[in-house]
Amino acid sequence: FIVVSTFFDLWLAVFFEDNVENILAYVLILTFGILHGANDLKLLQKSNHSKISGKGFLMILVYYLMFVGTSLALFYFIPSIALLSFIIFSGYHFGEQHWIYKLKESRIMGNLFYLCYGLSILFLLFYAHWSEVSGVIATITGHDLPKWVYGYGLVISASGTLAIKGYLWHQGSVGANLMKEFFFVLVFFILFNTASLLWAFAIYFILWHSLPSLADQIMYLYGNTGRASIRNFIISSLPYWIISVLGLLFILYVFRNNVQTSLSFFFSFLAAITFPHVLVINRLNRD
Repeated sequence: FIVVSTFFDLWLAVFFEDNVENILAYVLILTFGILHGANDLKLLQKSNHSKISGKGFLMILVYYLMFVGTSLALFYFIPSIALLSFIIFSGYHFGEQHWIYKLKESRIMGNLFYLCYGLSILFLLFYAHWSEVSGVIATITGHDLPKWVYGYGLVISASGTLAIKGYLWHQGSVGANLMKEFFFVLVFFILFNTASLLWAFAIYFILWHSLPSLADQIMYLYGNTGRASIRNFIISSLPYWIISVLGLLFILYVFRNNVQTSLSFFFSFLAAITFPHVLVINRLNRD
């Protein structure tokens, strides 16, 4: 289903200009993308195996918002370190989501594999759109990175992925069809080199990450993925989702005449709400 949907979305891109693709991408990210990270507090409550009082929940909310605010501040005061941290966190998070049920390895090697795999996917995207990515990075950090940086990043992360995968396969710790996984990477290659930067990212982020993550979260909270569970999940996510979407819409409105600047602030805001989400999901997976 995911592979078919990916190529269907690529087919749609043939009929749309980049501006239309960007609007569709923003809509997908603002809906499914933000929604998949909008229930972290309830997930934390569930992981504690106890009901948190109103005051306790308020304290967790305050700490959570402080974490997000601190992340935004880092992008203002030390943007290079903040952006690098965001890429590392995102790479690990993408790899963890894709492989968490396919590995039977100890935490150290498993975590290294998650990181290398996720970074290889990100650098595959960066390399395919290196000029636009460099423009976004330059807007955030003031540093204009050449193409070879993304090439080296792709080679190093892909080599690490293959090396660790070989080790895990030899140890009998990989419970996945490797030919299918290589086919998925080929799909990503075609996607990233065919669609525009934002549309390619949105397709991967929504179809290959957010939707599977949403299914996992709903199953964790309610024990099934039926309509009632989906409805309850959406209702409990609404307050945080509305706040996040309003913030992102404000950014897009302010910088509506400058796509590159809006992308920079857009991804900075996404990064700020990604950091705590990655930690929450990692805690759930450890449990």
